[in-house]
Parts: sequence; C-alpha cells; structure tokens
Amino acid sequence: MAKVAGLALFLSAVSLGAAVVALARRPPEPPRAPSRADRDGALAAEVAELRREVEVLKAGRPPERAGGDVPAPPLLPQRASVGGGDDLHAIVDDAVAKRTERVLDEMRAKADRKPAMDVFASTLELSEEQRFSTARVVAEGQREVHAILATPAADGTNLLDQLVEMAAKGLAEPGKDPGWGPWFARVLTEKVPGTDETYGARIEAVKKGMRATFQREWSKAQYEEFEAWGVDPTEIESVPGSPNEALWKRVAERARQLGAALPSD
Repeated sequence: MAKVAGLALFLSAVSLGAAVVALARRPPEPPRAPSRADRDGALAAEVAELRREVEVLKAGRPPERAGGDVPAPPLLPQRASVGGGDDLHAIVDDAVAKRTERVLDEMRAKADRKPAMDVFASTLELSEEQRFSTARVVAEGQREVHAILATPAADGTNLLDQLVEMAAKGLAEPGKDPGWGPWFARVLTEKVPGTDETYGARIEAVKKGMRATFQREWSKAQYEEFEAWGVDPTEIESVPGSPNEALWKRVAERARQLGAALPSD
C-alpha cells in the first residue's frame, strides 16, 4: 500500500504543472464521475441492443449493426432448434447477464484515471502491435518528464531531487505537508534555463506529442474513447521500461532513511 500511495503521489506531482497550464487555456471543468443516470442509460442501451439481436436471430436474419459495422457473431448458441419458451428466456437472461457484466467491468476500469498498462490496452481494445507501441510511447514520455524535472534550475537546484525528498517525507510523516505548494509554483513559473518555457509548459508539450502519436496509430473510435476517459498519458502505470520504478526505489530508500517503515519490496 505504501508503494501505491507513494507512486500515485509522484505521478500526480509530475503532471500537475501541465494540468494547470492546460486549465489556464480553457474554462475549468470540475472532474465528474459518470452519474447513476449515465451508467443506467449505458447499461439499458446495451441490454436493448442485445434483445434486438435476439429478436433478429429468432426471425432467422443475420444481425445488422448500426453504422454499417461488421455483424457480430450470434449471441445465441447454435442449435438445430430452440426448445420451449423457458429455454429461450434462460438463454436470453444468461446472455443479458454476461453483457451486463462486461459493461460494468468497463465502467469500473474507466473510473480509474491511473490505469495499469494492461487494463488501459484491454479497455481500448488495442491490438498487440498497438499495445507494444503505446507502452513504448508512454515509457519514453515518462522519461522525458523525468529529464525535464532533472534539468538544474537557475539557482542550481534540481526539481526531480526535490520531488523525491518531498515524497519521502510524505511517507515518513503522513499527514504533514512536506512543501508541495512552493514546488508546484516553481514548476509552473520557473523557466528551464536557456529557454523561454516553464517546466510545466515543457511537460505539457511532451503530453501533447504523446496524444498526437496515439491519434495517428489508433483508430478514430479508440482515440475518442481515450479522450472521453480522460487519462493523463504520463500516468499510465505498470509500463515495461518505465522509469517510475527506479524513481520509486529512490523515494523508498530516502523514506527509510527518514524513519518510514516500508516493506523491503
């Protein structure tokens, strides 16, 4: 649990600067989880679609999807004949239950704005090639963010080192603010030496590039679903080759030095 909390704290910290920069460019919209009406409406739509398919299959016609998509495989088991009405109702109820569970699983996954790479790829139905490419883009984006924060500031200090120190203090002294406010302010206002860009603006540029790559490599439907989900591309977790694991080890080591009781793993 300590690792999860520490890593989540880090991921939130490195992305906050870019998030605030983005909010400054458009009217802020408070984050909103899907309402019960939204969830019920989505589920009702899925059930209605399922029942329509069943009626079409009973009539002996192949199902036609709205929008001209390739017809889905029949949801009813292939039999020479369907038995009595009770058998048909049981089949329909079972199919509805399975479809309902799939809808609920997707809703649960999309409630997490920091999903693991496997969950992220599965929810967006990325192909194996897309999954591999996306993991590479995410890991590279995270490395770029680390490099930006590790660039020495004008006074010689290092924002990444400061982040490690604050995250470690947060684990060693739960409930006590280690100084996030001033650190965030530096990310948002200080310019990377030799440039006319702030650290936060540079981080946002990295994210913009990641999104552009996703848009090129994914289908239109996949990218629209990603945008609707609202996941920060640098906050996807459990990514092969991610530098976050090494950073967490630095945080954990420093936290133990400060007296935090953390498990060895």
